[in-house]
Amino acid sequence: MNDIITSILLSVPSGLYRWLEPIPVRQFAQSVDALGWRFFYLDGRRARDKASFLRAIAETMAFPDYFGKNWDAFEECVNDLTWAPASGYVLLYEHVWWFACTDPGEWRIARSILEDVCINWARQEVKFFVLLRHTHGCSGVDAMLRAMKTQ
Repeated sequence: MNDIITSILLSVPSGLYRWLEPIPVRQFAQSVDALGWRFFYLDGRRARDKASFLRAIAETMAFPDYFGKNWDAFEECVNDLTWAPASGYVLLYEHVWWFACTDPGEWRIARSILEDVCINWARQEVKFFVLLRHTHGCSGVDAMLRAMKTQ
């Protein structure tokens, strides 16, 4: 288990953050699993627009078959997660820039939903993090996110 990951996740509020450390995904997953939380990994190279993002996130988070593949259904499913019960959640989303740079309008909607989801879970006293890596400074991305450093 990586003590850096654990100490950060336990000490900062739920939210959407840029993750700047080059910790391998497997190590990240092991640290989150050791907390008894649920870890989701989204490789953003599969998500370049709304449709491909919704397909990729549904697969990543194992959304139920009734998932409607639209923003309302995404918001509903990510705020529910009864099929993936845990005391905390971490979504590591890498290569965000594919979506953010290719389709910035739709990315803003996705980002807004993800930010709201973190707040909603926190109100239920459940940690929920969306950690973004490889944003490449796409317009509207870096300036809107709070950077989290592990140093």
